[in-house]
Amino acid sequence: MSAPASPLKREREEAAAASSEEDYFTPDSSASPGPSKRKSPPPANAIREGSSVSTITDPATPKTSESEVQPNGVPEMTSASKHEQLEVIFKNLRLRRIVKENHGSEVNQLAFCLNPQHNQTPFGIDHVKVFEKRGAVKRDPSDNSNVLGTTGGPQANIYDNEHCGDHLDIMSHFLLDPVGEEGAEELPEMLTCCWMHQPQDAILATAGTDKVIHVLSLARSKELVRLSGHTHTITDIQAHPSNDNYLLSASKDGSIRMWNILTGKCLLIFEMKASVVCFNPNTEGRTFLTGGYNGEVREWNVPDLEVEPEEPIVVLANESRVLQSGLHSARIDCIRFAKGKVLSKSVNGKIEYWDATTLQHIRTFTIKNTASNQCRFDVSLDELFFCAGTSNGSVYIYNIETGKTVTELKHRRSTKAIRTCIFSRDCRTVICAGEDSFIWRYDYVTDETLNEWASWKPEP
Repeated sequence: MSAPASPLKREREEAAAASSEEDYFTPDSSASPGPSKRKSPPPANAIREGSSVSTITDPATPKTSESEVQPNGVPEMTSASKHEQLEVIFKNLRLRRIVKENHGSEVNQLAFCLNPQHNQTPFGIDHVKVFEKRGAVKRDPSDNSNVLGTTGGPQANIYDNEHCGDHLDIMSHFLLDPVGEEGAEELPEMLTCCWMHQPQDAILATAGTDKVIHVLSLARSKELVRLSGHTHTITDIQAHPSNDNYLLSASKDGSIRMWNILTGKCLLIFEMKASVVCFNPNTEGRTFLTGGYNGEVREWNVPDLEVEPEEPIVVLANESRVLQSGLHSARIDCIRFAKGKVLSKSVNGKIEYWDATTLQHIRTFTIKNTASNQCRFDVSLDELFFCAGTSNGSVYIYNIETGKTVTELKHRRSTKAIRTCIFSRDCRTVICAGEDSFIWRYDYVTDETLNEWASWKPEP
């Protein structure tokens, strides 16, 4: 049986209409339900071949060991700038791992567990891996940046991107069943996710067509709480940059909500139908931006929450400020900040770089060789580069300061639309995923190793 069309595909094929679905969960269901009792499919990093389960690897990619990479993983360019060193790394990224998730739907978002507020581990060129005798990577206890979360179909999956053989090993697998409505058979589609910090734990929040935010604990391997209140599909969620308990969500029901994940309470309701949200890191979460279906970008002030209200505070649309109304001509599907400026992307492949304070437009990036495509792009932690996927299975990396294209990551087996792509902490890995439920990992390979591959010949 083929997988049902995802909500994103249905949205592109049909005009938007009011939802006829009932809430799967009641608004006051803040109690912590136990894990799903439904029999779980095979692990998400496996596919079935006959009676066995196996991980897919790229047969065309030779295997190399960590010893082939220079100690700091950086080309010998002592006088080169970080821009130049990173560009060399990006141009030497090669496909090293392919993972097939078993839900058969789109992988809608990827997220590394990166938390600058609680983790001061170096990043980019300055990040140097140190290995134990047995080959495992030594890490600071607060550094969870090897942990990767994915969301797609009715699942949220968590992988270890480094410790176990330096490849995507599954750590936790959550199957999110429809609960609370008798006879409900259609499984929800998870469209968005984000990581949140809690003491001795890593929390993955995910949401989608069931109108509920699922708060999942990695340490306990269970669902902690379900945040109910939205009445239509949730399209985007984002953790508060300075308060570990707060979460922001955008829904097609015409509201944006702020939640406390510990109490399960909705604190604020902003009356606006937005496709995406993004906290402004320059204001430590006191303001955030929303991207609209009409291409409009608005700025919102977050009311003081020193004393949390008993009932949600409602913020009207006229209390927000329109920052951009003509810069984008299509729905905005991703907003990020870089060097204090805004990068906003619309589904027509235009990424605009502009100043949120002066509203000055700096430059336009046009994603090459792509039709209309929804894709969450990512900005490197040093905020020097960003990567964005295309409708034909490739990923482009751009230099934000120069506006130039650095490289295209492409493989003959990757032909479907990319919906999400991310950088690792050290920028030596780019991971992307999309329509075909595959996760593609591109890794940095040294010039020395590339030369060995080029001169390799099979034994007679």
